Amino acid sequence: MVRRRIQFRRLKKRGGAALLLALFVMTLTSALVVGTLDAQRMRYMALRNTWDWDRARYLAEAGLHEALSHLESDFGWRAGITTTEYPAGSGSTYSATVSEGDDGAVTVVATGQVGDFSRHITATVKHGG
Repeated sequence: MVRRRIQFRRLKKRGGAALLLALFVMTLTSALVVGTLDAQRMRYMALRNTWDWDRARYLAEAGLHEALSHLESDFGWRAGITTTEYPAGSGSTYSATVSEGDDGAVTVVATGQVGDFSRHITATVKHGG
């Protein structure tokens, strides 16, 4: 009987240490998981911002090319490109303004808008030599 009491006391003392170790491992694992998820979320947001920034530039180029196409057909054209959504339903737009510049040159300013990002491209075109 004495022997059983000694073994029971030893097990009783070690039970608290196992609980503390389990809590420590769970806390460490949780911290690692939360840190990894936060880093992945930040990477995703950065990628999305880069993608929108590039798309806004491409839309500004689309507006510039459309305006230059109209100018190639009729150099007296100055109407500009009204805000055009592309692709339809996306909320992404481009537009262009055309104005007279110096020495018979024409200035085209195209704007692309995607989400919070807006990009502008300016081109100066002169007809003839």
